Amino acid sequence: MIRINLFPVVDTVEKTPPQAYAVLGVVLIGGGLGYYYWDVVGERQAKTEQVALLEQESQRLAQVTARVTEFEQRKTALEARITVIERLKANQQGPVQIMSEIIAAIPDNPRGLWLTSLSQSENTITIEGRAFDVPFIADFIASLDRSPSFQFVDLRFWEQDTERSIRFQLYTELVTADEEEP
Repeated sequence: MIRINLFPVVDTVEKTPPQAYAVLGVVLIGGGLGYYYWDVVGERQAKTEQVALLEQESQRLAQVTARVTEFEQRKTALEARITVIERLKANQQGPVQIMSEIIAAIPDNPRGLWLTSLSQSENTITIEGRAFDVPFIADFIASLDRSPSFQFVDLRFWEQDTERSIRFQLYTELVTADEEEP
């Protein structure tokens, strides 16, 4: 039998089955997730390298900080030494000046008066000595009193030690820099 098709001829296009769209979607989503994973792994590696560099920098800065602290301690120690040296120089000049003032205050006849001890405690000076006669002691006190370096010269005691010698003790205060008049 012969069959005749009376329907018009139509080219039929094959339709893509829906499963193909699902496969394509899964492939695209998988590709996107793969790219995201690759990007996150790269970023993680970059951050890990950055952390390592920052730790190295932190260690280097810790060493620098330790050296700075050591230098500051050495600087403080040197400044303390300099202060001590300057104070010693000032104290060294002070006694020399005091002795010069005291020697200058001894009367013209040095054989009539001699000093046996001199002690200083802050601004207080105690002078002990001997003299042949009371006027030598009085002249010495008057000379010390006229000196600009001393104030409040006071005779603490005097006593006849032997037939020819009188033992005495004087007390005076040094004039400090803030007490001097401009």
